Amino acid sequence: MSRLTSLCLIALLLVLTACSSGDAEVEAAMLSAERRVSELESALSNGTVRNATIITQYASLLSQSRPELAPLLSELKKDATTQGPLFKSIKSRLVAVQDGTESFENWTDKVAELEAIQAAANIAVYNDALSDTVNVIADLSDGQFARVAAVSQEAELKMNQAEDFGAGSQYIGNPHYGYWSHGAGGSFWAWYGQYHFFSSLFGGRPYYYHDWAGRRGYSYYNDVGRNTYTSRKQWQSQTETENRARKQFGGSKFQSPYSRSRQGASGLSKQSTAVQKSAFRSSFSKSGSSSSSKFASGTRNSDFRTSKGVSRGK
Repeated sequence: MSRLTSLCLIALLLVLTACSSGDAEVEAAMLSAERRVSELESALSNGTVRNATIITQYASLLSQSRPELAPLLSELKKDATTQGPLFKSIKSRLVAVQDGTESFENWTDKVAELEAIQAAANIAVYNDALSDTVNVIADLSDGQFARVAAVSQEAELKMNQAEDFGAGSQYIGNPHYGYWSHGAGGSFWAWYGQYHFFSSLFGGRPYYYHDWAGRRGYSYYNDVGRNTYTSRKQWQSQTETENRARKQFGGSKFQSPYSRSRQGASGLSKQSTAVQKSAFRSSFSKSGSSSSSKFASGTRNSDFRTSKGVSRGK
């Protein structure tokens, strides 16, 4: 056997070994993601997710005292179930990987997405993610109900020197509740139809991306869970919106909404804390980055823990 033939055989063996290793990694990540999503689905169906229970209670009580909010609160109550936008997004991301609808450049990208799904479906992390909806309802109650996993609205605005964008402001920037619509004056937040009532609560005035970016307050999604609860397509859209604003308003003047983490979290689970540390430590990319793997692995084998921090809505 010639030296050239030997080298070719060695190279072929290395390629086959790498492919085999990649297939095994994908299969293991797929099984873990499927298990996590199944466990979360059962927990939501059985009513064992703490903040999901609080959402149902808050929404039911506030509907009685403020019947004009009943249609909106009925939609927000879905967040406590498998029909909520957050869970449906996780499930659709998993299905897209399973059936090949979502394409990946290499197996490491596929594993990264599956590990991000695992992290998102971790019951403790998901429980914390629901704190945004709990706190939206708490703020709508004008202090009647307590916030969870966050300081009071007054304290949070003060510590971040943030603008009060009104009830529902935790959802601004979250693609599960609306999107950035582009116009000549800049990108502005547009609610999905079922959440459009928030517009009337804001007085009907638009909220522009470049204003919100520098003066936004704390939310779980934007400051802790964005890497975990954002699909690759949504991430691309967010990147395009930011680049558009940076170009339109000048790179030196524009401040990215994600350039710094806002303060306001209180009593998050250790799994969410690990996610939060990862979120602003790296310039995460949904394509070809291992950042999701870093924070997903930190929550992979964790037990269910609920967030315990509560504070009054105002």
